[in-house]
Amino acid sequence: MPAAHTTTQQMPWSAHAKLVIPTLEKRRTLFAQNGGCDPNAGCSHDNATNAVVCTCKTGYTNTGVPPTVTCADSCSLNNGGCDPNAECSHQREDFSVVCNCRVGFVNVGTTNLVNCSDGCYVNNGGCGVNAVCSHNLTTMVIQCTCMTGYTNSGNGTNLVCTDSCKVNNGGCDSSAACSHDSVTFAVVCSCSIGFVRSGCDITAGCIDSCKVKNGGCDENAACAHDNLTNAVVCTCNKGYTNTGFGNSVYCT
Repeated sequence: MPAAHTTTQQMPWSAHAKLVIPTLEKRRTLFAQNGGCDPNAGCSHDNATNAVVCTCKTGYTNTGVPPTVTCADSCSLNNGGCDPNAECSHQREDFSVVCNCRVGFVNVGTTNLVNCSDGCYVNNGGCGVNAVCSHNLTTMVIQCTCMTGYTNSGNGTNLVCTDSCKVNNGGCDSSAACSHDSVTFAVVCSCSIGFVRSGCDITAGCIDSCKVKNGGCDENAACAHDNLTNAVVCTCNKGYTNTGFGNSVYCT
């Protein structure tokens, strides 16, 4: 009879144990299936109830409806929380989200809070003074172009914008003076005294005034230049007399 009493006490304990503790086979199955959690989630237990808790791994975000946990790549959701002008990627070591400003933009925030601003708005995109910052329409790469009236005197990618008149006389003829339009600052070439433009183009060469319509002198006069100013000087030919007044020379 005592043996029968011992058997009776063990049976309820054994039955109760089967309700709380899964069989070894089931426990192995649950372990292999990550506790039923998403493949990109970590499986743990609630400290109070010991129930399974699924938590998305670093670099993943829960898109499921409670209590379901569905883990998606954070970069596929709202760009991973990155700035609209940033690219979302992951750290190779721990797969945490990394935000990097796209080409043509620079970070004006911090390392942990990336705020991407148009590169041209920050220090003129690095273009320097007297230059215009813009973007390549296809790649958004920053492009630096000298402003009107300035010429790049740098080398390669090193843009240095210098007053065009200080570089090869602004493209003007050697007998011309280089200056700038008061409104647009575009280069203006003006022939020096005693010279006239050889063509209609603004950068046309300058030739001796005396070689164009006799420098404006009377047809019976010789055209020459003042030794000091190089201004045109008209002198009546031999046998003719100047009958003009002031600076006007009329040879009769």
